[in-house]
Amino acid sequence: MLRTIRLGIALTASATIVACASHPARRSDADLEREGQRVLAAEDAYVAAEVRRDEASLRRLVDDEFKHNAADGTTSGKEELIRSVLRMDMAGQTVSERSVLLEGDVAVIMATTELRFGGAAGPPRTSRLRYTAVYVKREGAWRMLALQMQPRSTR
Repeated sequence: MLRTIRLGIALTASATIVACASHPARRSDADLEREGQRVLAAEDAYVAAEVRRDEASLRRLVDDEFKHNAADGTTSGKEELIRSVLRMDMAGQTVSERSVLLEGDVAVIMATTELRFGGAAGPPRTSRLRYTAVYVKREGAWRMLALQMQPRSTR
């Protein structure tokens, strides 16, 4: 199973590299900046939908081909992500240290987030994570395609 997952990741990475390398048109710095802002706006909308547990927005912002790669090594898809978000007792989220890499219709965001959970099911708690999110532009809109999260070091 692990070999299959590693092979899938390697093939996906190879396909992405080939697609990016063969992308013929280079955008100007101003175009890249504007498109990067659109990607970040899509992620801001996703974070807001997550905090509000807004199912309709989550369904619009998360791509049907979405994959989540959790820190414990498990993977899941769009439906599992949405169910998980809807069950959360999230009180807020702060994103920092965010950068975006853009190549064609694929964008990679690397950031840190602090998730704050309410006390409805117990005492308030905070989770600090480092994540990488991959967005894809489909039909003119940026959608989250993949997400990798891991606990943030306290160092």
